[in-house]
Amino acid sequence: MRRGFIFTLDALLAVMLVTIIVVGIIGVTSNASSVYTTQIRGENKQMAENLLETFRTVPLSNLVSPTQIEKWINGTDPVLDLTYVNPQMPPLQIVATYWALNSTGYKQKAEAIMKYLLDNLAGGYKYQLIINNYTSPYLTFDNSYENASDVGSATAMVSGYVSNETPRGYVAKAYLTKMVAAQEKLVGIQRVLAGGEYCSKPEPLDYDDYTLTVSSIYLDYQTVPGDENTVQSGSSFRLSGYYAEGNVNVDEDLSGWSVEYYNDIVYDPLNDRYLYTGYIILTNGVKTIELYLNRRFSSFTTRYEVQEIIYKDANGNQAVISLNDGIYVEVSWSWDWGWYISSSRAYTTVPNIDSAVYRIPVPPYTCNWRDYSDNSLDVKFNIELPEDLTPIEGTLSVYTRKLGNTFDLVKFNNAEWHNREGELTIPPDEIKPTNLVELKVSPYSSDELGLGSGSWVYLKYRTSTPKADDPGLVKLYTITSEGTGIYYLNSLFVPGSITGINIKLTVEGVHEVRIYYSNGTALNLVYENTSVPTDLTTITIDNETLMKGQPSLGIKGLLNYTTLQELSKKNFNLIITLDAKYEDGDLLYAGQDYHVEWNNQRILHGYPDSYINITYIPKVTTTRFTIPIEETHELSSDSYTEMHFNYYLPDKAQPWYVDVWTGISYTPGSIDPSHNIILKEGPYQQEFLRFPLDIYLIRVAYTRISPDIMVNGSTNKFKIESGDQYYGFRAGVSRAIVHYFLKGYAGYGRIFTYYAQDNACGYNLTYWYDIGNGAQPGTVLIGNCPPSESPKPLTTYNLTPWKYALDDAIYRLFVQLGAEEHSADQIKLDNTLMPGTGENPIRIELKGLAGKAIGIKNVPTTGEAIQVTLRIWRGR
Repeated sequence: MRRGFIFTLDALLAVMLVTIIVVGIIGVTSNASSVYTTQIRGENKQMAENLLETFRTVPLSNLVSPTQIEKWINGTDPVLDLTYVNPQMPPLQIVATYWALNSTGYKQKAEAIMKYLLDNLAGGYKYQLIINNYTSPYLTFDNSYENASDVGSATAMVSGYVSNETPRGYVAKAYLTKMVAAQEKLVGIQRVLAGGEYCSKPEPLDYDDYTLTVSSIYLDYQTVPGDENTVQSGSSFRLSGYYAEGNVNVDEDLSGWSVEYYNDIVYDPLNDRYLYTGYIILTNGVKTIELYLNRRFSSFTTRYEVQEIIYKDANGNQAVISLNDGIYVEVSWSWDWGWYISSSRAYTTVPNIDSAVYRIPVPPYTCNWRDYSDNSLDVKFNIELPEDLTPIEGTLSVYTRKLGNTFDLVKFNNAEWHNREGELTIPPDEIKPTNLVELKVSPYSSDELGLGSGSWVYLKYRTSTPKADDPGLVKLYTITSEGTGIYYLNSLFVPGSITGINIKLTVEGVHEVRIYYSNGTALNLVYENTSVPTDLTTITIDNETLMKGQPSLGIKGLLNYTTLQELSKKNFNLIITLDAKYEDGDLLYAGQDYHVEWNNQRILHGYPDSYINITYIPKVTTTRFTIPIEETHELSSDSYTEMHFNYYLPDKAQPWYVDVWTGISYTPGSIDPSHNIILKEGPYQQEFLRFPLDIYLIRVAYTRISPDIMVNGSTNKFKIESGDQYYGFRAGVSRAIVHYFLKGYAGYGRIFTYYAQDNACGYNLTYWYDIGNGAQPGTVLIGNCPPSESPKPLTTYNLTPWKYALDDAIYRLFVQLGAEEHSADQIKLDNTLMPGTGENPIRIELKGLAGKAIGIKNVPTTGEAIQVTLRIWRGR
């Protein structure tokens, strides 16, 4: 079975075509119907005849605006069903078509059209329209004609041909069933940041001390042979006792704990003095055991008494035990250009405890400058593509937030880069239906680390099932910060009118969640939760809370700073912070800048566990015949303060939106916040939007909010300008993508005497397509040829759409598929203008077509005549 475009009229539709194709007006009568009892005046009679003649001969598209036609086609309850009618048909032809379907629903569609026309064209007159002795309140202005003295009327008879008469001709429609498109995807990488370092040994400024009565204490450990820094299995630490506020029961399996050895001056908290001694720290990263020895480490000594043990739990509580004897450490020494400890062990005999306290920390905490460790940030997200893709090329552009940051790992599926940034070429065979991107960042002498502007993923591939992602569903990343809070900027945009925003966050190890709205220069708090359980927790923030705020906490909502109408014009920023906050113009990270005791790992679990969902009324309505097309563009600049690119939008394309992922650069403290960013677009690069300088501008996105931008059949010119010499753009790392739709459907066209050239059953058609690599020839079968017949070989240069139904259907469909539209007269003079030629290619590669058109001779029966009467009179 051949697949592709179908030019068809099924058996049921054939009956209806009696009315569609051969609808004719027998005449506009000059007789007044017998039902009229009022006097007919010449002026009103002429008005009625003129209106009815207009409805008989003038196409509907010439009588109403394109906007109204669009509403009638793509509304929630379409008035123009392109399966049976089209806007080029006169209104009475559409009415007769719908009446022939003998459906109440289609009769109501006919009523809606005629009421709209009469309301707009019969200005100053009242009216009543009667179809086959049927009318309704919808078709009647009112019944005052019964008392009017100036009623004018006209009647038309609509009829079909008699069975077996010569057919008037052929009609055809076309739609897409199989094709291949080159799809491009530009995925901007949102900015994710964290503190550059975290406090590895937070110390409280004060403690509440309680006398601890120790019932028993036991320590036994031994390091792994050949690894003096790792405790082997079978090692343990046990402590049992009580104090005024409760009991202490510790039973730690030390297997796998790390061991570190030090000689230093250490503080003895029990005796408030400093000692020059050796000490050992055992830790699993959360809990620690500190052993203070009776002497400093020396290669001449192998056995040490433990004089003090400090056990610190996950909450920072300390059990401090001073020993006379009973617990010992033995070490082994080796020589390798110097003596070093090669192994150690501890054992317990009969502990002799001198004193013990239990210490509960009292915030705030502090951190010695020597006790900060480098943080690390890990970001992961998936990119979903069609299952049937054939990869072409890909680029991963990544930049760090600050100088000194480095990418320990950049990964796209199995392709890896280390200590690299900039544009990285993705091997085509690594582009899959599901793609994992991972970025690991570490700092170098920096108080912040993370991803900077100019970061994005570009993928190009061929597919027969192109799909468009919903911009309203923002799939959040999986983010892991080893020891500080997280800042996550989401630059958001939807091509339509926003109705609401809902957020779901699934976090682990997080104490506080905040949401900020950015106005470009500062962050405005719109949500706060400072009592988040640190285990795995899901937080939902509904639209009402986000929009109206939290009055009980004194937090204003999003609508206090902007409106939904303003948010719908372009991209806007919502910043999610996890254990991080914005104060006095600075971003502070827990674990580094405040709450240094919150030095634990934090995780934001990505989609589907975390997301932002923006509900909106879309500007573009799609159907199953809608084909998403994306075109990416590199940007150029003539100066530091601007960048630009051009793009062409096909004649019949449905514009969706433009998305520019920008690299910016500015001098902190020098830019003037009163200056603006200006956006220009369209064939003449007209200004359509301006807004204050935005230090968070990683993205600019917009839809057709002005008739002068995203103009069909034109080269549109995008330009972004900064009004401040200290705020500029990095055009080389910026990338833009233009989203639009093509329509893989052409409804029934006008009537032709002939079906195809040379009475052919179809064509073996050579056409040209361009899916990103220039015009390429392709060949496809069009028609419905039986085995005994062969399709006619033909190229698009030889099509004559003004003469043949099949040629006309091909022409109209190829225009819908991205070729430029030209008139018949233009094509007759220059056949290279025909849609689908090498000079005017379509944007889709075709993979099999079938075509059919049916003439009136195939219709078994005819419809009866339909009488249409129009009454016109003046209101009193």
